[in-house]
Amino acid sequence: MVLCVVASIQAQDRKVLKGTLHSATRINVEEQNFLKAQLKGLSEYQPERTQGLIELPVKVHLVQDGTMATLDIKTVQAAFEQLNRYLLPIYVRVVPLGDYNYLNQPAYYDLDRETEETALCSPNDVQGVINLYLVGTIQDDGKQYCGYTYYPKDLERNIDRIILSQACLGDGVSLARQFGHYLSLFPTAGLDLADIATQEFVDGSNCATSGDEICDTPADPGLKLETIDERCGYVGREQDLSGRKRFYKPDTRNLMADNPRLHCCNHFTPEQYLRMRYTAVSLRNYLKFPKRKYSKRQLRTLAEEKGLSGEVAIYMNQQPLTATQHNGVYIAGNPPFASGSRYNIAIVNRAKCYIYVLEGDAERGMVLQYPQKGDKQFFKGEEEQAFIVPSNEERLQVDALKGETGVNHIIVLFSKKQLPIEQLMKEMNEIEEPLDALQRLYTTMGPQLIPSTYLGYSPTSIAVEGIATDQIIMPVVVEYQQQ
Repeated sequence: MVLCVVASIQAQDRKVLKGTLHSATRINVEEQNFLKAQLKGLSEYQPERTQGLIELPVKVHLVQDGTMATLDIKTVQAAFEQLNRYLLPIYVRVVPLGDYNYLNQPAYYDLDRETEETALCSPNDVQGVINLYLVGTIQDDGKQYCGYTYYPKDLERNIDRIILSQACLGDGVSLARQFGHYLSLFPTAGLDLADIATQEFVDGSNCATSGDEICDTPADPGLKLETIDERCGYVGREQDLSGRKRFYKPDTRNLMADNPRLHCCNHFTPEQYLRMRYTAVSLRNYLKFPKRKYSKRQLRTLAEEKGLSGEVAIYMNQQPLTATQHNGVYIAGNPPFASGSRYNIAIVNRAKCYIYVLEGDAERGMVLQYPQKGDKQFFKGEEEQAFIVPSNEERLQVDALKGETGVNHIIVLFSKKQLPIEQLMKEMNEIEEPLDALQRLYTTMGPQLIPSTYLGYSPTSIAVEGIATDQIIMPVVVEYQQQ
């Protein structure tokens, strides 16, 4: 199921674009033909019930103006956290690589797209990842824009590049807008609106072939400051081209709308989410995290100092849970379990760390099962240690609330640092969106979680190991189905 989720808007502060346009993203004939060829696959695509997380690696290039002043890293991190709140409903997560590239290139700080992009980006692009260039300003054909990117055109020759103005990074909209384009979304008003009015009719009769070619976004004539009031209402009086006096009623809050009142824009629709998920799975599946540049000797040293290694076994109704790993999640292969089924969790730890056990679903939210009062949470790692959750030898139960999907998660966190777990649990349970336990975990603790590509998963048991370098927490996530 694809959810329509409204993310919290904190950074926008009722910001209005003046003198700067949203997006210079354009589509050429090759990209248009390629995306048209994907329509059959998209129409047949059904997101798998068990999805895990698709993690998209991003190399951040910070372009400086020669004064050595640079964008605050906290602003960059906050922008990614906001972006992931929009993407996690479809189990997609964007992960900035830890080694930001600082480019003291004053000649390209105020970037002219036509004449300077290649000179700036070609020497610095990292292959196989998304390259995000944060520049001062962006000029294109005499106009100033917040950003632009490129649509997919095949699976081998794509330009994996997003250019964004630093002033627009923290507005809560521009980064999400460009990732929407990168994942095949058009503006809700359609393409080339500057040259021709949208052909989409208000009644939606041609919604699949006109406008943004998505049918759960209303026809949009293009939004201007004077046609949107301060409460985000559309006050324009334009009619569509059907000749039947149909007045537009656009969605002024859609992230792909050209609404200069940025505080309005706060969501994608289910069909937009479906197209983005399809693109991530089928059209951007070549993206790969680069290998860590450590020698074998360095890896051994890091493993001793920062290594994490743990194993989890779950006994449901006194029978072991069998599971296979997919996109960082262990998926139970057992039949669905009935409400009231009892289970225990056995944990083996082999490294110095703190351990926490959470479980939950979209209906109940998150529950902390370990540690409870008197439980040990810090393990010195001097020797392998095993213990059972709950520690009082009572059994946990599958709750009575099945919910719409019946999906439940058990999550074991191996952390190099002690976590303010009560505060984190509070934050996870205060999320108003209907997110499951996996999504709540990554919404709250995402920047601290080691990407799945850097973890080693056992093919025969629920066992994981990794090295806490840029992130400190190794998550072991088990998903099972409830009747």
